[in-house]
Amino acid sequence: MIAANASEAFANAAAAMVGPRDVVGTVTGLLEDCGALTGAAALGILVHDGQDRLELLSATSHTAAELELYQIQTDTGPCVDTLSTGQQLHVIGSDQIIQRWGEIGKAIAAAGFAQIHTSPLRWHGNVIGGLSAFHRTTEPLDDSALHLSQAFADVAAVVILHSMDVGEIEIADRINDALQGRIVIEQAKGVLAERHDVDMAQAYQLLNSMPRDTGETLTTIATRIIHQAEQPH
Repeated sequence: MIAANASEAFANAAAAMVGPRDVVGTVTGLLEDCGALTGAAALGILVHDGQDRLELLSATSHTAAELELYQIQTDTGPCVDTLSTGQQLHVIGSDQIIQRWGEIGKAIAAAGFAQIHTSPLRWHGNVIGGLSAFHRTTEPLDDSALHLSQAFADVAAVVILHSMDVGEIEIADRINDALQGRIVIEQAKGVLAERHDVDMAQAYQLLNSMPRDTGETLTTIATRIIHQAEQPH
């Protein structure tokens, strides 16, 4: 269930952190709540994997995932810029987006987005990732929405690295652990797409709806889907 307000969203994330570890599922829930509360149509998070490489951790839609992966492939784009500077970024208008990021900007505009806002995931002075929020309207975000987006990014960082004293090696280990969850989810999407004869975007929506229906974690459900597909018929 989408949170009614930021307090509920952050309380849900806190509750998830003291339960079975499901980083991807918890972060995906945060992204969905962030979108609902700030008006973003799609969101995604890129993270450093500890070897100076970017990886997609989570996205609220197949389109957002594709745009984030495109940024990784070309090493350019709004989230890449935020990871480099450690600062929030806010660009309004398709022309401005295209002018700033070229082919990536064209892909963002072609997907129907007219405004992009990014926020860094910060941890003890380090930038471990970036949150991208894609908007379909050109109505500028107010200060409260900008602050709220950063708050969601900060909470996402805590979800990924929730302990007080985490060194650089352990940070990399935890991020890689979270990324393994992402791989499981991608595999489950493929299974669902084939099983239900739907495209990857529809499979992604179907998978994301399952934890809300059963109360199980996203990673647990994805793992079960893969195991079921591997069983002989």
